[in-house]
Amino acid sequence: MIVHAGGRRVPRAEFERTCKAVAQELRRRGITAEDRVLLTGANTEDFIVVLFALMECGVSVALVDSGLSSAGQGLRAVDAGAGWILTDEPGPDDAPGPERFLLSEVVAAAGPGATSGPPSFERWFARDDALIVWSSGSTGAPKGIVRSGGSLRSNIERTAARMAYRSDDVLLPMLPFTHQYGLSLLLLWHLTGATLVLQTSSRRTDVALDAIHDHAVTVVDAVPATYHSLLNVMQKTRRPVARLASVRMWCVGGEPLSRELDERFRRAVGMPLLDGYGSSEAGNIALAVPTSPVGCGQPLDGITVVVVDKAGRAVPPGEIGEIIVRTPDYMTGLLGPGGTVRPVTDAEYRTDDIGRLDAAGLTVLGRRAAVHRLGHTLYPDVIAERAAACGAPVRVIAVQSGQNNRTQLVFFVQDEEVRPSAHWRQEIKKCLVDNEWPNRVVVVSEFPLNGTGKVDRRGLKRLAEAAVVREAKKGVR
Repeated sequence: MIVHAGGRRVPRAEFERTCKAVAQELRRRGITAEDRVLLTGANTEDFIVVLFALMECGVSVALVDSGLSSAGQGLRAVDAGAGWILTDEPGPDDAPGPERFLLSEVVAAAGPGATSGPPSFERWFARDDALIVWSSGSTGAPKGIVRSGGSLRSNIERTAARMAYRSDDVLLPMLPFTHQYGLSLLLLWHLTGATLVLQTSSRRTDVALDAIHDHAVTVVDAVPATYHSLLNVMQKTRRPVARLASVRMWCVGGEPLSRELDERFRRAVGMPLLDGYGSSEAGNIALAVPTSPVGCGQPLDGITVVVVDKAGRAVPPGEIGEIIVRTPDYMTGLLGPGGTVRPVTDAEYRTDDIGRLDAAGLTVLGRRAAVHRLGHTLYPDVIAERAAACGAPVRVIAVQSGQNNRTQLVFFVQDEEVRPSAHWRQEIKKCLVDNEWPNRVVVVSEFPLNGTGKVDRRGLKRLAEAAVVREAKKGVR
């Protein structure tokens, strides 16, 4: 069943009939199982219906962020070799790319549907190029990642087994369905027969808090920034924690969970955030469970994780190193020119993330972006994790500046009260050794976010570089 935030309920049988009718309408418009289609849109029922209809047709689906401009969507479609764009925004008449169909028009033209029974995704699961998604581009140009239908299905089955989803669960995903994390929850919902509470905007945490109570939600999924916002709304509106009693799992992913947020949530709600680790390239990798809510938990069954040093040697338990993953759910390849697929034959997935592995499981600390400063090799994300003990969310950006290309560390502190940087500088210094101390501290009311709700690293990089330039100009005067 789908439950809209306003209370409208769509029984599963009705939803499945609509999916089949939309699949017929797509075929009538010329889309066949040999085609590739670019799909984008907000978290609406129409989006889910069209996605599942495309899967019923056995079409290769390329998903892009709904925040991407019409021109950007057209360019992605051309790059992917997609013959159609299905979107909830019409765009200008001269927008580049192939023919566009509006999701709402396709669903309306299909009608309610009469054929009963669930849609079949077997042809889609059999494709080597069932799904294409693009990386966020937070550390470089976005790349098209090609996943097979078989890898998606097996990864969802591993996830469902680990998290013990039930048919009587009520899921509230506060994530865009056009990305790996949100899409996996749609597939889990369909696999398990659970109820899905549909919220169009993941930013409306006030609406989400009401939905949790009104619809007895049992599982919530969101990125860390959303949980920060949720806690702030609870504090401001003085909503009783008892209204959240139906939730049995609060799940978080998309980027590393800071100790500061984890502890703050436990104090406020009385339950842990269950961290998870995954990627567009490999799907879900490790997931924490209620009985062991430590780090990202153990790797999923059939998936192996090792942590290695610079020479590629496994480090002792608890030591920090690069995370290497061996998974049968790894991507088929990368998107090449004109929609071709460049196969990936590597047995190992070098994540470019750092973390530690011990008996409790995997803890992910952030990106493996080492910098050299004062004779030391430092990882900004590791420093940020320790600095968050100051009592506020912290991000650290390294900037190279000056004639000697010296490394400067710019600390961003998220503080709704926007207290002076001098205050936070003193608090941060208490948490770190002197070679990790900040060159600059920038206080913001909230971090900039990208289309997935994660902290926008590129945006912070621009702000950090601007702060260093301003300071340099002051020194010249």
